[in-house]
Amino acid sequence: MDELSEWQECQIDPSRGMEVPAVHDNYVTALSIDLEQGTLILKTLYQEMNQREEQTDLRFFGVLAHHFNDIMAPSILFDVEWNTFQTLLNEWEWLFLKRKKHGWPLRSYETIPELENVLKERDLKAYRVRGICGLDGFVIAEKVEYRTQAIN
Repeated sequence: MDELSEWQECQIDPSRGMEVPAVHDNYVTALSIDLEQGTLILKTLYQEMNQREEQTDLRFFGVLAHHFNDIMAPSILFDVEWNTFQTLLNEWEWLFLKRKKHGWPLRSYETIPELENVLKERDLKAYRVRGICGLDGFVIAEKVEYRTQAIN
């Protein structure tokens, strides 16, 4: 087994999704959240017959909020995409409205457009984590990084 690489910034094309690293068809093997540090790590594994396996960890920094549906095994990723807040808030508006009275993700908003402005002012980004099966949702964070490890 090779050593884990250093953390590197992910490259995401707004129209095509995550380019580096490629996570399409990766199995999500673990999800780790450190609330005090504001980090969320998705551990993934790419497996294909007669090829080396590769572990890819995605680390979201400065996490304000996240939400995932269907956290189960197997969970297979389709992609991680960068979304505008308008797109994310439109898709998940029901969730933000439902959780607003609980102070999630922030206490300081009354309307969805107001929330969008606050998120932009904080220089956060919206990451849409799309699953083929299992885990599916989003992360609102400052940035996302990755590291890889080839597994013999």
